[in-house]
Amino acid sequence: MHFYQTIKKEHLRGAHRGFRALYPENTLSAFTAAVGHFEFVELDIQPAADGTLMVLHDDTMERTTDIDRRTPLPRPYRVQDFNATFLSKVDAASWFVAADPFGTIAAGLVDPAAIAPEPIPTLADVLALCTRYNMPVNIEIKDSPCADTDTLLIDLLKELAPYREGNFPFLISSFNHRYLARLYELDTTLDLAANVEHNHPPHLPTYLKDLGVIGYHVDAPLIESTPVAELAEAGITCGAFTLNDPVEQEACFERGFRVVFADMSEEIYWKLEGKNLP
Repeated sequence: MHFYQTIKKEHLRGAHRGFRALYPENTLSAFTAAVGHFEFVELDIQPAADGTLMVLHDDTMERTTDIDRRTPLPRPYRVQDFNATFLSKVDAASWFVAADPFGTIAAGLVDPAAIAPEPIPTLADVLALCTRYNMPVNIEIKDSPCADTDTLLIDLLKELAPYREGNFPFLISSFNHRYLARLYELDTTLDLAANVEHNHPPHLPTYLKDLGVIGYHVDAPLIESTPVAELAEAGITCGAFTLNDPVEQEACFERGFRVVFADMSEEIYWKLEGKNLP
């Protein structure tokens, strides 16, 4: 049974970098907050200098950490330039209060005093948390050009091995389709999904089948041009990112998509709009 089949709901909402409208993205607090509001969580990984798989979205750490205070070295500050011991001392949460990226603090939906310092989590940290709550996980591998591809992917598979033995549901996705192709070569039983923005690859159903994926996740502008029915016949589930408006989510589901990725729950969206749930 593959990832999407393990979740019994007809329509699935993935917490994009956790419930990041209420808590700092890609932190344990954001993933914990997603429990009960989303069907699964989505996170981003990239390797530290020592190979530890860290959970962070951006190529560099300036936007979502206090890295500028932690080192005299000049920018840019890439995860791959520091080891996990150093990164465990970096605060990946406090920036949220000043940035208020979704306006939830200004709207009175988040108490800034509740946002405590947190380190950049490791993939191991998040997997331990999500198994505790039985929360399925979509792991997106960020493009890591400075890392050896096979080392990165084999390290990931080693990290996931105990969870696979326990049948914990996880999906591996990436915009770097070379990673997906290599993972399929390493293990044809993995649940993989191709992420795409800007344009669909040519000969799409054949391309995706050759890649060995069970999922196809597209940026919102590609929703209307995605051949959902054709891909469903090929056994490929379609998802779309990032849709916070519940009306847009429903329209996406009506087009045949099974999955949407969102930064917030429906309740929070309508509160930000100054309305109650319809």
